[in-house]
Amino acid sequence: MRVKRIAIWLLIAAATVGFLGAMAIQLLRQPDVVETLVPPPEEPTWLNDYDLSVTVPELITPGTVVENAPPVGWSHLIIKSLPRVKASEIERLPPNPFVGRDGLVRQVSWMFTVFTADVVKDVQGESGRYRLRAIGLGLGANVHGRDMVLTVDSAERLGLKLDPIQAITLTTGYRVQQQARIVVFGPTFAVVDTPVTFHCGQRNHALRFRYGLLVNARTGALEVLAWRLGLENGQYADLTRAVLLHPNTIDEAELVPDLNEFPLGIPNERAFGVEDLPPHRREVTIPESLRELAGQTRFTPEQAYRLENALRQLLP
Repeated sequence: MRVKRIAIWLLIAAATVGFLGAMAIQLLRQPDVVETLVPPPEEPTWLNDYDLSVTVPELITPGTVVENAPPVGWSHLIIKSLPRVKASEIERLPPNPFVGRDGLVRQVSWMFTVFTADVVKDVQGESGRYRLRAIGLGLGANVHGRDMVLTVDSAERLGLKLDPIQAITLTTGYRVQQQARIVVFGPTFAVVDTPVTFHCGQRNHALRFRYGLLVNARTGALEVLAWRLGLENGQYADLTRAVLLHPNTIDEAELVPDLNEFPLGIPNERAFGVEDLPPHRREVTIPESLRELAGQTRFTPEQAYRLENALRQLLP
């Protein structure tokens, strides 16, 4: 009798366990129950570090003097470009109806472009880490022996009376420069696309140079890699190589004319183009596995994080 009672209790227990197990399986098939029982993984600490909204660089304040070092208000001079017609190309220029060939050569070299970054020490917390505050662009000319950022509206106040051609040149230059975009902006990393007229295939094309800015959070040092993006369809891009810029790069950019871009002898925006990336201290190969990412125009936080870390691997 006692043995029979034990057997009955065992059967009841087994049935109860089976019933509860079946109920548990059914519950676990419900997503909301699983989310309640299994907490989601913690978000990576870097997930919200990147601003991916695509913004325009700051305009460097008119009147800022830019020589061969970071100007006031900025910690780093990335590139100061001093364009000029390539000497071997001058004789190919068509006569300009307003200023002649020599005057055109002077006008091309009259204006400079400048690209800056500001890295600051984070005063919040006790870590004392450095972060990227801002990226700046500007145009300027020599005013009484000093290279100074100018706009058409500020030039006369700053000591330079523009002639009509200079005013048109400066206005056009800013219109083109304002097409630059910051596509990724983080505390120690940014991706900046700047418009460039590039000479390839016997013609000049409106392309983009892409710059990867990499801040050392411990020291505040800045390394900049540059590579060439192409047209919207990818034509004329070169995603096989990047260059590591010198600090305070001064680019005496030699320009090549495209004679198809001189209607009636007057140069348009694509009349003069560069033939290569800016001067550099090192050239690196972009790994094949990274090239698609290096050339895309919009990023997720995960992609920005991956690109930042992959570019850091290319640094010496």
